[in-house]
Amino acid sequence: MSTGPTQDGPLDEAHWSQEYPACAGKRQSPINLQARKIRYVRLRKGLLLTGYQAQDRKFNMTNVGHTVMISLPSSMHMVVPDGTKYIAKQMHFHWGGASSEMSGSEHTIEGIRYVTEMHIVHYNSKYNSFDEAQYAPDGLAVLAALIEVDDYAENTYFSNFISHLEDVRYPGQTTVLKTLDLEDILPPNLHDHYSYKGSMSSPPCTENVYWFVLAESVKLSKAQVLKLENSLLDGRNNTLQDNYRHTQPLNDRVVEANFNNRPSRRRAN
Repeated sequence: MSTGPTQDGPLDEAHWSQEYPACAGKRQSPINLQARKIRYVRLRKGLLLTGYQAQDRKFNMTNVGHTVMISLPSSMHMVVPDGTKYIAKQMHFHWGGASSEMSGSEHTIEGIRYVTEMHIVHYNSKYNSFDEAQYAPDGLAVLAALIEVDDYAENTYFSNFISHLEDVRYPGQTTVLKTLDLEDILPPNLHDHYSYKGSMSSPPCTENVYWFVLAESVKLSKAQVLKLENSLLDGRNNTLQDNYRHTQPLNDRVVEANFNNRPSRRRAN
């Protein structure tokens, strides 16, 4: 998750806490999701997403130096099972690419790192703005979707986004998406999810994020993932790759899941 200062990459993770003490806290993100450490809870309500359907308007898409970020309108919001309403602020991606194997998700499942991870950042509606909420103890919530490769099919819902990556090759460059359909970008099953209390996964690492990690993954073609991994440059004029933080200790936190069985890593038919 990226909301704050530009990170220089995973190699500098060990030094984050020197400037941002919260990065050495006990409730950091991301984490490894393990079945033996998950508590099953039966929820009558899932996540209620409003305004995520296709919208024809201007969505700014920017290379912020450590990821590509798409600004979202306040008409998009998420109500979580406890009834709290969170307003959408932005979405961004984490990916790999620097090694021979494509893997760059932040959260892992049973130690398995997925190809890419998408974060939709929201802030608590009790606050007047994101700026007010971002440091509040209950200020933020992130909806995360893990992405894996389907060798055969291009995900057409991502085509518009992927085709505009070349327009934001350099940090600071912004382009405009004229339409965005988050409902179709996300997996069909929005009910089954993991949830836990954690942090921003990049500096300043504030421990005020309610995480919701969808159980069902999104499928992209290998060509689409390669495009994401190789299109952007960072502030040092290097190809922007491996922009994910490694998993952090769970410590005494509880991870909940509202489904019984673990999701399988399966290919689309």
